[in-house]
Amino acid sequence: MTGDKLIGLPEAVTAHVQPGRTVYLGNFGAQLFAVGHEIIRQGRTGLHVVIGSGGILLDQLLGAGALASATFGHCWSPVGPGPTWNFRRAAESGDRAVTLYELSLGLMTAALTAGAWGVPFMPVPGLPGTGYTDEDWPNGRMSRVDTAFGAADIVAAITPDVAFVHVDQADADGNGVIRGPLGEALVAAQAARALVLVAEEVVGTGAARRAGIVIPGVLTTAVVHHPGAVAPDGTIGRYERDVAAYERYVAGTSTPEGFAAWLAEHVTGGRDA
Repeated sequence: MTGDKLIGLPEAVTAHVQPGRTVYLGNFGAQLFAVGHEIIRQGRTGLHVVIGSGGILLDQLLGAGALASATFGHCWSPVGPGPTWNFRRAAESGDRAVTLYELSLGLMTAALTAGAWGVPFMPVPGLPGTGYTDEDWPNGRMSRVDTAFGAADIVAAITPDVAFVHVDQADADGNGVIRGPLGEALVAAQAARALVLVAEEVVGTGAARRAGIVIPGVLTTAVVHHPGAVAPDGTIGRYERDVAAYERYVAGTSTPEGFAAWLAEHVTGGRDA
């Protein structure tokens, strides 16, 4: 299968991920480890990452020094559950080298929807009594405005420079099929200035249509064929989460030296990140 939109993963990262750019790494419920690890291998730094399922992928990007900021839904290991040690070290030390914006999935979806609509903010539920309003977990991304129609809580728009979205199937024209969960992936695709679909399988256009296109090719800049793109996480109908790999990561990265050894073994192959 060939097509103008089909490119390799290293090429996609080289073309679309540069210092200072805002990079969405989707989807909620499917961490794109393949993309995150390629970012680390290429030594990208100064990135503003938006990631619904932060988890251990966000922890790895933090530990590798790739980030200037992170907008995220959570950062912990769902297996155990267990801590993400780089995130914990940064939080407990008061290190502000990386700016953190914590949003619920609903708030993040609203922010991306505002980006897709080309408006500066989106009205959202105020969530009183939670850290989102009482402790400013969004770190200034939420506000309250008065209008002729009444007061409203709002969240600032997010417009990624590039969105990497995981799909089960894609065709060479950039039509993408997501088997679930959909989460915020579609509005992220609509909000981003460039869209890269990372597909478990590349199929013919007819097959994608029969499966039920979720992301239309008109939005898509490039398609990367990368089976196993979210491993050691799992994806519906393809492969299960590798629970043992999650457990090894948490057990082995409790110190900076342990994380450096893990990174060298599993991502950089001994090369400096």
